[in-house]
Amino acid sequence: MMKKIALGSLASVLFLAGCGGEQDVVGADDPKNLILATQLDENSPYAIGFRAFKEAIEEESDGAITAELHTNGTLGSNEDTLLQSIATGGVDITVVSPGFMTQVQREVDLFSMPYLFTSYEHWLRVVDGEVGDEMSNLVEEETNLQVLGYWSAGVRQYYGFEPVNEVEDLRNVSIRTQDSPGIQDSWSALGALPVGVAWGEMYQALQNRVVDASENDFTNVYQSSHHEVTPYISLTDHDFTTRFFLTSDVVMERFTEEEQEMIERAAEQATISAREADLDLAESSLERLVEEGAIINEVDIEPFIEQTEPVRARIAEELDAMELFHAIRDLADEEL
Repeated sequence: MMKKIALGSLASVLFLAGCGGEQDVVGADDPKNLILATQLDENSPYAIGFRAFKEAIEEESDGAITAELHTNGTLGSNEDTLLQSIATGGVDITVVSPGFMTQVQREVDLFSMPYLFTSYEHWLRVVDGEVGDEMSNLVEEETNLQVLGYWSAGVRQYYGFEPVNEVEDLRNVSIRTQDSPGIQDSWSALGALPVGVAWGEMYQALQNRVVDASENDFTNVYQSSHHEVTPYISLTDHDFTTRFFLTSDVVMERFTEEEQEMIERAAEQATISAREADLDLAESSLERLVEEGAIINEVDIEPFIEQTEPVRARIAEELDAMELFHAIRDLADEEL
């Protein structure tokens, strides 16, 4: 099927202007070599998933297909750059968040909405079921990208100079959030003041009280040492995160149908390993946070869910994704 946006058009949307000349493509001399890249370090769940993919594909293909792994941002220091690199062939497979995917497919931003998912089990039912299949189909019909699997990046929590126990505690609190209208509007609905700060500048921003708070998963909070400045972590459980494990049509077309099936099976193994590593790292990070003085408090999140519900409904309608939104809600009701 001819995609509505050709890869060349996608590149023109994603890439900065003024990039002339031919691209130096890593591994271009070996079309059976796959380049996997992430901005995260070699101990991250992404890297663990990549290693599982490499082991699976090289074993199943008897070495006919190889995988080359790049971590620590060596082929791109952020997800935006890595997504662009898939468009130009510098990277074959990567992992990106919904916020960056909206550049090419707007409906995926639904997955970034706070309180869309009620639990990790609910998230699994969504991404591993018909809704996940439909979202993948939307991406693949509208772009030349292919979704190999859904990965996670922990459960995002609130942390700041003071604990949050009820919605009123967020009134006029400046909080660093991701750059997404749905996310920012959700925090505004709770009375907070969302602001944009680059992640690499967050420690200093908290230390200098440029912002009062932030939100992220246990692993990122611990690895960035933000608990040294803002010790209160409130379990708001507002985002069971979704990440897209991606390749492109151009990449897959280098392989036979049988080899494509091998890649898909290897991607399944990678997804299992990455998810397990993400859960394990979150647990160990929480333990270390507590050991190093972080103060954890439970939160009754029902009032937070109720107050942000109009935002979710509005954003779903604006994204023309109401059918997906209701399907996700129905899957949450299975827990009742």
